[in-house]
Amino acid sequence: MNRRPTRVRSREHLVTLDRHWLRSTGFTLALIGLVAAAIGVDWTATLSSLITCAVGFGFFYLLFSGGAHFGMVVANFLAIYACAFEFFREANFPDATRPFALGAVAMPVLAFLCGCFARRRAIYSIIHARRIRELQRLPRISGWLFGALAVGAASFALPRLQLDAQQQGIALLAATGLVSLLVIASIRDVILVMIDIAMVFEGVAVRFDRLIRPMVAFITFYALLVVVFACLYRIADLTAAMPQFAVHAEPTRISFVDALYFSIATITTLGFGDIAPTSSLVRAITSLEVVSGLLMLLFGFSEITRSAGGER
Repeated sequence: MNRRPTRVRSREHLVTLDRHWLRSTGFTLALIGLVAAAIGVDWTATLSSLITCAVGFGFFYLLFSGGAHFGMVVANFLAIYACAFEFFREANFPDATRPFALGAVAMPVLAFLCGCFARRRAIYSIIHARRIRELQRLPRISGWLFGALAVGAASFALPRLQLDAQQQGIALLAATGLVSLLVIASIRDVILVMIDIAMVFEGVAVRFDRLIRPMVAFITFYALLVVVFACLYRIADLTAAMPQFAVHAEPTRISFVDALYFSIATITTLGFGDIAPTSSLVRAITSLEVVSGLLMLLFGFSEITRSAGGER
């Protein structure tokens, strides 16, 4: 039986922008931008990261279209990599200059894209086969991951060497270079991991669509409890001669926004302690809200589970 040769998508398909590409690329940019803003890098480094991820993800998605969920997995991998890189850079290469850091962060991503391009036909077939991977592939899959973790763990010995800024930059490039070689050598296994995670995402999305209505109903009733008890707190405070709450250990009249905040902290049993009840009446209302919130959680989870089982 002859099989048709696997073909990479034509140039016309490569230049066609569909909504999945736009949504996945936007999600990638938003996620990487959020990580960059949280790290606190300057605007040039943030812009470089966004451009690298956007171009890399756009190239990867257009060449190996795997659906919106596969695009989400690529975005998550890029964000996780950015977080891990920043952790190891700050912990072990704090004095490495910006050119070294930018080159190091881009090297594994570019290596991954180059490896994908070099083996694009095989990867295209793997992505579109969409078979469930056997557990016997786990040792091979974990090989490249453990290799990258070993490189990261070995870098913790570098601070003891007391390297200067340039030496730290060179060591950082060498470490990411080793990780890049591991990624290039294990392109197929990396793609298999991403496909497996994408399939899990798709299954979760299907179940989420089925449960969205009972979840929205539960959140609505939960929010109703928060508002009702916030009103009770506010009315109790307004009608009493003395403040019924202490804000940072100081007796204070609370606003309605404060009452909402306190109601949320109470019903979720977080209890931050910045706002505390001081009267017996408010303490009784607080106890009632805690019990009501727990009962609502039990009832809500029961209904969501029952709805999931009844629609199979």
